[in-house]
Order: sequence, then C-alpha cells, then structure tokens
Amino acid sequence: MEDNYDKILWEGYGLRFLGGNRIRTGYLCKTDIGLLEIRKSNSQKKRILFEHDIKEYLYQKGFHHINRFIMTQTALPYYTWEENDYVVEKASETQHLEEDDKQTFLTGAKLLGKLHNTVKGLNSASGYFTAKNRLEVYEKRRIELLKIKKRIEKQGSYSSLDLMIKQKFAYYIEKIEQSKKLFLEADYEKIVETVSKQKTICHNAFKGENIRQDENSNLLVTGFSKCTYDSNMVDLAMYFRRYLKKQQWDIEVVEKMFYAYASENTLSLQDKKILLALFIYPEKFLSLCNEYYNKRRVCVSPAMLERMEVCIAGIDSNEKMIKWLETI
Repeated sequence: MEDNYDKILWEGYGLRFLGGNRIRTGYLCKTDIGLLEIRKSNSQKKRILFEHDIKEYLYQKGFHHINRFIMTQTALPYYTWEENDYVVEKASETQHLEEDDKQTFLTGAKLLGKLHNTVKGLNSASGYFTAKNRLEVYEKRRIELLKIKKRIEKQGSYSSLDLMIKQKFAYYIEKIEQSKKLFLEADYEKIVETVSKQKTICHNAFKGENIRQDENSNLLVTGFSKCTYDSNMVDLAMYFRRYLKKQQWDIEVVEKMFYAYASENTLSLQDKKILLALFIYPEKFLSLCNEYYNKRRVCVSPAMLERMEVCIAGIDSNEKMIKWLETI
C-alpha cells in the first residue's frame, strides 16, 4: 500500500514519500514539504473541482478556516491513479467540536454565517444548483405519502408503523402544503433567481464532525464535498434542527444562534420566510416513510419504530419552534 502512495505523490505531485500511517480519514504521509493527508475521493471529478473552487474563493476573501487542496503537477486538485481519484491536503491535528455543549452551537452558527457571507458571488462552472428543484421534490413527496396511505388502507391488517402513519397522516400532509404555500408566497421563482444571481452556497453537512478545532482553538470547516448552489437557509434550518435534537428543544438558545448567524450574514424578509418554510416541511418523517415503505421492507424493526415514535413525539416542540420563527 505504501508503494501506491509513493507513486501517487511522486508522479502526481512531484513529492517524495518518506513514510506514513493510516488514519481514520485517509493516509498520513511524511513528505519533503511536511505532513500531508492523502484520501481516495468518492466524489465525481466535477464535485472535486467545485469544492476546490469554493475553498480557493473563500481563502482569497480572507476565510482561512479551511484546508486547501495541494495541486498536482498538471494544476488539478486531484490525481487519478488506477481509475481512482485522490486528493491531498496539509495535515492538521484537530478535533471535532462536541455537540453536547450549547456554546458549540453558538460558535457554529456564527461561523456558518461568516462562511455563507464570504462565499457569496462564487461563479464556478462546476457548481450544482439544487434550489430550482425544491418545489418539485415537495410535490413528489406529497404524492408518495398519499400512495403510502392508500397502500396501508388496502391491507387487511395494520402494523404499529401503519397505525402511526394513519393517525398522523393529516398533520404531515398539512405541513407539506403549508411549506409549499410559504415558498409560493415568497415568490419561489424569485428565490431561485436570487440564488442564481448572488451565487449563494449551501454546505449541506455543517455539523460537529465537520467543524474542527486545533490546540490553539483555531476553527476549521471540512466536509465541502456536498456543497451546492442553494439558499443559505437550508444550512441554517438543518443546523437548528440538529441543535434542537441534541439539546431537547431549547428554543432560547436557538434565538441566540439566529442572531449570532445574522451578525455575520444579514437575513432579508424573504430569507426568514424560506427558513420558516424549510422548518415546517416534515423532512424527517418523510425520510422515515421512504426508508420503510418505498424500499418494501418485510418487517418493521424495533429501531425503525423507535425512530418514528421519537419523530412524532417532537410534534408539540416543533410547533413551538414554528411559532417562534413566525415572529422573527
């Protein structure tokens, strides 16, 4: 295996491999320019190029909380060897931020706002737009839920999961409709146009394991491989949900997170409507339904039942959060 890394570093980067060892995220290599981490990438080449464009744009605009790719001798951010793509970055000793501390989320919200504000305006030929597909996805999920209910009602007997779906069907269908209505009220075509014009980026994986800190408390954002062009509010809604799940629906801290984020990236009235619409949309419930019904599971596992029970048990708290978002 070490021979492979020796060849990749020398042939791809013109660097000498002086030894190393495997780590969780890849392979730690000693080279003639210092410690580097080499990883086999599972992303398409276009996504690697988009990630590279994002990092370089951020760095040029003063956002240095990132690890940039080492460029190959042919000026590419990846090297292809034996039909696999590899990326190389400077190695850094960091630990992810533990999400059992409220302060972590306040720090994260401020960092997310700074990230979003700094990366605006990036024009990358490798970028993916997801904003334009959202209403189509919502309508598809609504139709799928109707089909699931119809399928359940055709059965002669009901499982525990079937009964939960039947009991809460009207509530979740209403939430999908409310979310769609809010997007339309906010002029969805204009939202898509704004994303296209301002080139706003969504990280799509902003969470503790991708927010890292070194021994000097310097922060580092990783996990850019899932980035797309989309509304910044997608990230913020996801980060709110993550906090509420970890911290038992402490809405007071969410308010502080909101203002920490807004101190770095000012929110328009349209942004606030998008945030509310995203939060109303029952993404977790629909994801669980898809996982079981659309994949034709033979039996309901205890773990699946527990996850659905937890999801439904959060309805009252979720409604309190929605009411707060309506006031901002």
